[in-house]
Amino acid sequence: MSSHYQTLGVTEEASQAEIKSAFKRLALKYHPDRNQNDPVMEERFKEINHAYQVLSNPYEKARYDIRQKYGHIQPQYTYAEQSWSPPRKGRRAYAEPKINYRENWIATAYAWGFTFIVAIIVMGIFGIKNYYDAVKKEELLAERRSIFENSQQLYATGDVDQALNLLNSLGVFFEAEQDMVEYKDNLFDTLLSNGFSSYQSHDFSNAIFYMELIEKYSQTSPIMLKQQLANAYKITEQPHKSIRKLHELLMMEVRTLEVYMQLAEIYRDQLHDLDEARRFYEIADEMTVQGYRAIYGDGFPIVLSGKYVPKEHYALYTNLADIYLKTGDPERAVKATKWNIRMWPDSIPNYLIAAKGHMAQGNQREACDFFRKARALGYRERLPIICY
Repeated sequence: MSSHYQTLGVTEEASQAEIKSAFKRLALKYHPDRNQNDPVMEERFKEINHAYQVLSNPYEKARYDIRQKYGHIQPQYTYAEQSWSPPRKGRRAYAEPKINYRENWIATAYAWGFTFIVAIIVMGIFGIKNYYDAVKKEELLAERRSIFENSQQLYATGDVDQALNLLNSLGVFFEAEQDMVEYKDNLFDTLLSNGFSSYQSHDFSNAIFYMELIEKYSQTSPIMLKQQLANAYKITEQPHKSIRKLHELLMMEVRTLEVYMQLAEIYRDQLHDLDEARRFYEIADEMTVQGYRAIYGDGFPIVLSGKYVPKEHYALYTNLADIYLKTGDPERAVKATKWNIRMWPDSIPNYLIAAKGHMAQGNQREACDFFRKARALGYRERLPIICY
């Protein structure tokens, strides 16, 4: 049987920060939501969670370490033996007192009678209390059942928000309320299905309605739901809500290129904050470069070609070059387009960004060269300078 340290993949000398970091990494990997509710993964997730609950608590960790090192130790006691010796000569031997059996029987009878009376009183008190508790529990169950039925009626009439509010007010369910548990689970499954199907059919307002209800009333919500909700906010021009949801994903260690790109685009297109947009594009660039190095080594600029690079990376680097130009850094804009044009030689936007970058630096000849290349690829709009 593996120890809690082996379950989390840390040593017994690991710090609380290392234990927490290992738990987060494994929890993300084995969480049921990320593994289609695979029962094997779910059991593994439970083991990881239990190990973390013990090792993250200094008191429980200390007890666990002692048990691991010494096992369960039973205390041992020794008793000193005393021997009897007859009285010494010259001393009077101890005489046993005479026993009055009648008085003993009377005292014993009184004691038993008193004990019996006390037992009757105590049993009576417990019986009354149990009866009172049973009555109160029946009243509580009836009251909770009434709230549940009101919730059902509200949901049937379309007041979903209030219906869920009443349902959540019930808290933890009793054993006799299994039908209420099943109703609540089915209701949340329906809301989740409606939210995802609305999103897939591009009915983003309806998708937001269902997903917000799940976020508000469910104890947990899938990462995919948060991602789709952030995108739905963005599409429906609710930038601040989208940004808040994207930052929640970052706090959950969902640090993906898509999240940073969405943040950059919202700041650029909807909030018109180019400096903040540039910051997120640069974070996405650093993340992408680290990925290139991990796969291809430091020589990735030479090894890579456009056909091996995802289209998301084309959008990233074209937008990064453009944001450099718009934030008054034409030199970095031109430098960024060199990589882009080598990777995607038929990219008209990168030739135009390079031309405008050279214009901003006063290099008219170089600017005209790039404008001509854009023309050769099909660009037909009027040029901002005269090129001969």
